[in-house]
Amino acid sequence: MSDVALAPATKSAAPAPALLFGLGLATGMEFYTSDSMNLILPDIAGTLGLSTDEASWILTVYSGALFLGVPVSIWMAGHFGYKRFLLASIVVFAAASIGCALAPDLPTLLFWRAIQGFAGGSLYVWWRASIYLLLSKPQRSPSLMRVSMILYLSSAIGLLASGYITDNLNWRLIFLPNLVLAAGAIWLLSRFFPNVGRGPEHYAKTDYLGIGLLAAALISLQIILSRGPIDDWFGSSLIQFLAWIGSVAFFLFVLWQASPSNPAPLLHIDLLRDRNVVSSALIGVCTGVILSGSLYALPEYLRNVDPEPHGATRTGQIMCIYALTAFLIRPAVPEMVARFGQRKTIIFALTMLIASMLLLSRLLTTGTPDIFYAAPLILYAFCLSPLLPSVGSGTVARIEQNKLLDGVSLYMTFRQFGAAIGVALVTIFLERRETLHSSRLFDHLRQTSAITQDWLRATASIISSRDGYSHLMGQDAANHLLKEAGARQAATLAYADAFLFMAVVGALALCIVPIIPPTPATKK
Repeated sequence: MSDVALAPATKSAAPAPALLFGLGLATGMEFYTSDSMNLILPDIAGTLGLSTDEASWILTVYSGALFLGVPVSIWMAGHFGYKRFLLASIVVFAAASIGCALAPDLPTLLFWRAIQGFAGGSLYVWWRASIYLLLSKPQRSPSLMRVSMILYLSSAIGLLASGYITDNLNWRLIFLPNLVLAAGAIWLLSRFFPNVGRGPEHYAKTDYLGIGLLAAALISLQIILSRGPIDDWFGSSLIQFLAWIGSVAFFLFVLWQASPSNPAPLLHIDLLRDRNVVSSALIGVCTGVILSGSLYALPEYLRNVDPEPHGATRTGQIMCIYALTAFLIRPAVPEMVARFGQRKTIIFALTMLIASMLLLSRLLTTGTPDIFYAAPLILYAFCLSPLLPSVGSGTVARIEQNKLLDGVSLYMTFRQFGAAIGVALVTIFLERRETLHSSRLFDHLRQTSAITQDWLRATASIISSRDGYSHLMGQDAANHLLKEAGARQAATLAYADAFLFMAVVGALALCIVPIIPPTPATKK
């Protein structure tokens, strides 16, 4: 990177709080919107007449666009200027929020969600990249901590506010706070974000081939994951064709990024030779799957499956436990990392994540009291708060100053790849396990038909005893109740299996930790 671009990082003055607050407001839009959309997805599906599979595309398209926006944003920021690009990303995200609020149907909503996701990828990367770019090494950890606290608070506010707005007004209005956040971020960053010029000379060139290959691979994967359960996977000629296209595009993308004839690679995959970078990238994929999958699955269960009515407001109150807990414990993370080292901190965080998923899998029943969700969500926060900064800072621990942004881009790309496929994988897993449990459950009911028939007769008799119900109507109602109870039980077992699946992914991430070079703890 050019000396002009890195000049601010050599200054010793403390960062202006207004600069950090502006970065927090800008990226807070993305955190606020992501958690809000996970929460109100059933309401959007009901308004637009969508199935659960169709509604999940609202999240999947956004995650896919965000994944593509992460590596592209590093090049665009260096090409057009860091400050100018950051301000433009804020404007585009706010404008896309208005488009989402006014969308009359699913295709229009998906279009604006894709635009929003691409701009969100820039915000998602550049709050962290700006700190590495502008501040010296001693200032980075406390600055990352302060902005992270703003982001967790944005998630908590998003869960509480969007739930209330959806239940009492209209889900379309949840996008309006983004305009306020965008106005505040633009005002602060336009004044306090320094003019640091453009990036290195290779940013002046565009890796069109790399962008095209990456987009082809991503789009193919997203369609395969979405259409696979419907089109019988590789029994479909379309799925087979897309699998070939995606595989070839990904293979060529990797070759092109590593090729010496590529003057401006989109991703500097040569950095994967560093043990810190490759371990962070692999852990990032696993944790991306778990974090996006769990934040999708639990609200969906509470809103659609749990027999106790959970509106958006109540579900938001339950989910905000993790965000508020992460907000409270985040200030202790720098001392924790300094005292115990990166590897031990990551092991602790992944252990908390596995425990959280296992506890959710164990506690999930058709009659789980709401208070029981507090413990796994608190454990989840004790993973989230130390894990992300530990892995992120470890990525750039031994990278040269002129390659810091390339290292951040590489790690965030891998992590967002996991997040992009997380919701799709969980959706597929839920569908398969629900079908399996439904088959087993109703087979069991047939095998114990005498007990089932006695229950149906008793229930039909009770219903028929009510005024206005005939014996035939009572039998139909009893059959409907049995079918509904069986479907809910099968869905509950499927969601419990999904959390167990994410615990297994967390265990795989734990197996990657030995790759990380040991870091000495700081003794007081």
